[in-house]
Amino acid sequence: MVFVSKLPGITVPDINLVEYVLSECENRSGADHTLFVDSSTDESLTVAQVKSQTFRFAAGLRSRYNIQAGDVVAIFARNSISFPIAAYGIVASGATCSPANPSYTPKELAHQLSNSHCKAIIVGDGLHETVAEALTHVVHPVEHILSMDEARKCAPHSIYEVMEAEPDTVADGTTPFASGQPASFSTAPAFICYSSGTTGKPKGVLLTHANMVANAMQINGLKQLDVPTQKAESFETFLGLAPFCHAYGLSYVLHSSVALGGKIVIMPSYSFESFLQAIQDYRITFGYLVPPIVCALSKDPRVDRFDLSTMHTALSGGASLSPTLIEATELRLPGIKIVQGYGMSEMSPAVTMLSTSHRNPASIGVLLPNCEAKVIDNDGNEVGVSTDGELCFRGPNVMLGYLDNPSATLEIFDDQGFLHTGDIGYVDASGYFYITDRKKEIIKFKGFQVAPSELEGLLAEHPDIEDAAVMAVYDDSQATEIPKGYFVMRKHENDSFLDEITRAHAVVAWLHERIAKYKRLRGGFAIIDHIPRSPAGKIIRNSLRTMDHVSSRESSGSVFSI
Repeated sequence: MVFVSKLPGITVPDINLVEYVLSECENRSGADHTLFVDSSTDESLTVAQVKSQTFRFAAGLRSRYNIQAGDVVAIFARNSISFPIAAYGIVASGATCSPANPSYTPKELAHQLSNSHCKAIIVGDGLHETVAEALTHVVHPVEHILSMDEARKCAPHSIYEVMEAEPDTVADGTTPFASGQPASFSTAPAFICYSSGTTGKPKGVLLTHANMVANAMQINGLKQLDVPTQKAESFETFLGLAPFCHAYGLSYVLHSSVALGGKIVIMPSYSFESFLQAIQDYRITFGYLVPPIVCALSKDPRVDRFDLSTMHTALSGGASLSPTLIEATELRLPGIKIVQGYGMSEMSPAVTMLSTSHRNPASIGVLLPNCEAKVIDNDGNEVGVSTDGELCFRGPNVMLGYLDNPSATLEIFDDQGFLHTGDIGYVDASGYFYITDRKKEIIKFKGFQVAPSELEGLLAEHPDIEDAAVMAVYDDSQATEIPKGYFVMRKHENDSFLDEITRAHAVVAWLHERIAKYKRLRGGFAIIDHIPRSPAGKIIRNSLRTMDHVSSRESSGSVFSI
C-alpha cells in the first residue's frame, strides 16, 4: 500500500536554488527588510545587502578562481552572518557547495575534501590549523583557500576582499543566473552534504537544486496552513541555531525560512543561557531545535529567568520526542507549541512534519506535499495502516544518490524509487507517521526486541537526566544482547561523584517501574559528560561505543543487580 500526501501539491520551478530563495524573500518582504542578524554582535544585513554580497562573491569565484558549474567548494566554518553569503555565492555561481562540520578532526575533514573532489575551501574563525593539517591527507590538490575569518577581513583571499573587488550589479539588474549555470537543475547538485557516518565513513549526499527548492516549498506549504499563528509574511523571527553545515540548518533556516520573508537571528555558538537570551532579546517567534534543548526547556531552572513569551512554535528534529516530554514543556511554557519533523540528509532533509494545525504529540508528522511512502515488513512486503515496518519514501526532495558510491545508492533505493530509511514505524488511518525504532539499532534480548528510542524517551522525562542514550552490549554468559544506559546527569550544587552514582541508580529504578522486565538495563549504566550527536541531533552510536571504552566511570556506574 502506497501512502500519498494529503496536502496541496506543489510545482517545482526549474531554477537555481539561490535565485528561488532570494527572489521569494524579496517579493514577500522587500529589499530593505532585515534578513540576517548576528546574536553575538547585533550586526545585520538587509535583503538588498545579502543579494549584493551574494552576487559579487559569485562573480569573484568565477573571475578570480575560475570556479565553474561542476566544481565543488567546501565551507568549513561555524554559523555566522557570513556563512549564508558564502553558501549562496557558491551555489549562485553554478558550483556545488559542500559544508563540513566544524568539529571535524583533520582526517575527517580530509575524507570529505578528497571524496568531494573539492577545488576550493572557505575557512572560518579558528579553523585554519585544522585545514592545514587536513590538506596533508587530501588525495588531490585543493587549489584555493579563502578566509571567512573576521580577523583576516581585509587580507587577500578573504571572501570580503573578493566581494569588494567586484562591482555591485544589483541596481542594473545583472545577476549571476544569466550564464554559467548547470545544464539541468534537476540533476546538478547544489549541495553535497555528508551523512552522519554511523556506519563506515560519511557518504556524500547529492542534493540537487530541484531537491532543495522542492523541500523549501514543501516545508512552507505546511507552515502556511497555520493561518492563525503564522506571521512569517512580515513578522516571523526565526532562530538560526541549527548548524548550517547540515541539511537541517540549510533547508529549514537558510532556504525555507528565508523564502518566507522572515528575519533570521543567527547564533554563532551555543550555550543554553545564550539561547534563552537570544529568544528574549530578539523576540524570537519560531525556533528550530533538537531534543536535548527541548528537554532542557522542560526542566532547567534558568528558563524562569527569561521572557520567552514571543515564541509560539518550536520544531524539533533529529530524534523523536515522547508525548510526555512535549506535554511537560508546553505545560511549563504554555505559549509555545512543540511540533516535530522527520527526515534525513538524503531527503533534503524533511519528509514528514507537524504544524500547529496538523498536530499529534506522538507523531513525527504528515507527508509533505508531493511525497509518497510505504511501510514494508522484513520480507519486503508492503503493509497497511497501523502496522510496524521499515519506512520508505519517494518525492521531489529525495537525493540524486551518493557521490561516487553506486553500491550504497543501489542499497538504499529499491526498484520503485523508494528510499529505505532503516527506521521502523507506522502510519495511522489519518495519515500521521510514527517512529518506533531504528532497524539496525533494535536490541535483541533472548528473542525479545527492545527499542532504544522508547527507553531514551522515558529517560528524558526524568528530572535528573540531562541527556541519555541506550545501546546493546553483548553478554557472553547469556549469549544475548542486553540494554545498557549512558547518562548525562543534571548537575547539582556540591554533588560528589558518589552522589551522582546514587542518583543514577534511582533513575534506573524509576525506569524499571515503567517498563517490561525484558527491557531493563541489564547492561548497567555509564555516566558520561555528553551524548555524541550529529548536527541534526541524532545519536552517533559508534562514537558512544568509543567513549564507553575510555570512560573512567564505567566500572563504578555498572555495578548493580537487576
